[in-house]
Amino acid sequence: MTWNNRHSLFAGLSLIVLVNAIALAGVAWNRSEPADSRLQVSERELSHSYPYWRKDNSGIALRLNYRWPNSKPNDYSYASLRQLSPEQMGAVGFKVPKELNDDSVRRYRRQLDRDGLLVLEFNGPLYQQQLQMAAEQLEKSRADLAALADNKQLIESHKQARETLQREQTSASRLFVIDAGSDLASLRARYPDRQRYAVVQGRFAAWAWHDAGRWQIGGSAQVPVAESINLPQRWHAVFAKLPRRPDTPGFPHSGGEPLLNAELVFGKRLEPWVVEFSAGQSEAQP
Repeated sequence: MTWNNRHSLFAGLSLIVLVNAIALAGVAWNRSEPADSRLQVSERELSHSYPYWRKDNSGIALRLNYRWPNSKPNDYSYASLRQLSPEQMGAVGFKVPKELNDDSVRRYRRQLDRDGLLVLEFNGPLYQQQLQMAAEQLEKSRADLAALADNKQLIESHKQARETLQREQTSASRLFVIDAGSDLASLRARYPDRQRYAVVQGRFAAWAWHDAGRWQIGGSAQVPVAESINLPQRWHAVFAKLPRRPDTPGFPHSGGEPLLNAELVFGKRLEPWVVEFSAGQSEAQP
């Protein structure tokens, strides 16, 4: 049989159909019951993923906002990336040296990025710790300022502490990375509450740095599925009319965000999707 353009076209169309069928089957399996976890979030954890917006694209993509322990609101500094301990990096399969020197650190740092699992805690003890630390810092700055009321540096520190606590109370994400590993069953045994803890796929990278003249090692991780979560068409009209957070007197840039409530479900492939979506209300200001 002679291969011609008609055969090539048929083969190409068949491949497209097969790939789409596999993708749809994966989505269906991910969303089959029982789900792995369910989180009730707000605009603090779920926001518009603007980099994916185009004029010729009618879809709406949302971004899952998560944080690291002891991080400040909207902290994207270099230091904030070094959040995984050597033990956690070993748990996801990295070879962690027992002794740290130039050679062992070089080998550790050269390891390729790899996939693993991250545990996200929603509105739990880690968030309460962040609130407490922010409140304590405000109290300290208030006491310092009372002793030297005209000190410009203390005035600025007190202002920043007030703004940090206000953000923690009203707008900062309450979703924190709490643990890492490679075995879902083991992680679920440690974190069984499926309305408080979600397990997601992460992409891990090895880090090493000098601290006080000594090598330190650890790692960082990202959550690829957090970058773009599709909002189904049936809620686009709701999204377009979301109310905005009002400005708080005395706090610059405290308002403007679209207010929403959503239920996120994480399926068998640990990928999230939106099952409920509605307009939110502004929380009471402190």
